[in-house]
Amino acid sequence: MLSGSSKFEYAVVTVLFGVLATTLLQRLETVQEEAERTALDLTIRNIRTGMQLAQGELIMHGEDGRITELAQSNPVRFLGKLPDGYEGEAVSPEQPGGWTYNPTLHELAYKPRLAPAFAGRPELRWRYMPVLADGQIRGLRLEAMN
Repeated sequence: MLSGSSKFEYAVVTVLFGVLATTLLQRLETVQEEAERTALDLTIRNIRTGMQLAQGELIMHGEDGRITELAQSNPVRFLGKLPDGYEGEAVSPEQPGGWTYNPTLHELAYKPRLAPAFAGRPELRWRYMPVLADGQIRGLRLEAMN
């Protein structure tokens, strides 16, 4: 049986353990949110880098006119492999962590696993669009919409 001081010590230890567990869980959530933001940022940067490399290759080979073909393609194809959660060509992702590309609107969409990591936004979108100069497509860009 516990004496009065033992009960008090037990209560203090239990409260401290609860506070530490709560702090750890909050920190873990923060780390998970940062990891999702980082993964998203890297995916978008890799798509943009792939776009630039594809354009540069066409320009180096004197095939500037073929940039129009790139503008009609799915920007996800510029990645070495499909991103985790890629759901194909659709209007919006169904699952958290899902990616889709809408070829009609030329929009790439991502549904966050942890919406608080993105200011509570339920979906993030980028428009894939040509860069025009003198009425001709001279490049490509992926522009954030929200």
